[in-house]
Amino acid sequence: MDDLKILVIPTTDWTGHPVPNRLNFIFDNLSKRHTIDVCHFKMFDEDKRDTKCNLIDMGCQSDSDVGTYYLTNFRNYSEKLRDISEDYDVLISSNIIPSFMANLQDTAVIVDYLDHFPQSASSYYERPLDELAEKIAKWFTFFNLKNAYGVITPTHRFKNYLAEKIDDDIIKVVPNGLDTEKIRFVDPSDIWEKYDLSRPVLGYVGSIERWIDFESVIKLMSPIKERYPNAKLLVVGPDLHTGHSDYLEELTEKLDLKEDVIFTGRVDYEDLSPYISAMDVGLNPRMPWEMNSMTMGSKVLTYLACGVPVLSKNMPEAEERFMGKGVYRYEDSYEFLGKLARCLAESVSPYVIQEYDWNTISKKYEKAIFELINRKEK
Repeated sequence: MDDLKILVIPTTDWTGHPVPNRLNFIFDNLSKRHTIDVCHFKMFDEDKRDTKCNLIDMGCQSDSDVGTYYLTNFRNYSEKLRDISEDYDVLISSNIIPSFMANLQDTAVIVDYLDHFPQSASSYYERPLDELAEKIAKWFTFFNLKNAYGVITPTHRFKNYLAEKIDDDIIKVVPNGLDTEKIRFVDPSDIWEKYDLSRPVLGYVGSIERWIDFESVIKLMSPIKERYPNAKLLVVGPDLHTGHSDYLEELTEKLDLKEDVIFTGRVDYEDLSPYISAMDVGLNPRMPWEMNSMTMGSKVLTYLACGVPVLSKNMPEAEERFMGKGVYRYEDSYEFLGKLARCLAESVSPYVIQEYDWNTISKKYEKAIFELINRKEK
């Protein structure tokens, strides 16, 4: 395959965001074979990770409030995109307003529809602004989709949804993945000791935001402890922009569960394995939102890679794909308690996720880029 010069327009701050997404892993990997530049939307004061890609300063002012960042910095990144876009073979974008500006240029644009953008954008606003934000984001999103060379998305459910809006032939499915060298079972003894964890340990790893139905899990801890008196809930990860974790910690204190629910805060990706390995059950409790019903993040994969069975809600893609391989679906509190007992008796083989290693996924992504570019040029 020919070397490409690619500009990535990411969802957020490439090195400062607390949680890396698929683009970080894929393009760090593809930088071995292509020139990868990334629009650096500087939102956070501190870098959380290194990158193998080249960061392009977009001239934006730092602001960790997603709701205002792309509006207040509109002129800065728009002018920069206009100035540099012609230097690239293709622009890969997973951002809403910057994607709009990219589509006004002459260079080919491929949209990575890694999330349901309109609903995801609205989640950073309170009512009634959330509904307005969703309507505006929906208009920009469909403009971007209709004007793009092609779309890459992580699930067939997303593809089916998008195929109602655009040509099915320009949509490629490349799933999410994980780094199987960094995420694997390791001895969790230090984590059990550090947080004074008794068994069983129910755990969650990932962002703590409103699209995660964590309030219901915390409220379930009392009936869980009636069956399993020594049970603990280990919550590993930060909130992103909204302070939602503060609310959940206050709820924990209000329910007198402070000794049973442990919030660790953010943990670096390469340090996650002992935390996940310390869990007897991994939780994936999603709110019944459209964005959750169509996606499949890496969370379920990381649990399975460490041999941890999963209790999942409102993510049918993962629940169906790994049914009988360690993933159990629940719909309500009663079913949660029943499936929990089955999870605790489950033995999971990490080999079920071997095909989802980022090295394999990156090659599939690279192939999708070339197919979409070549299709348009024919």
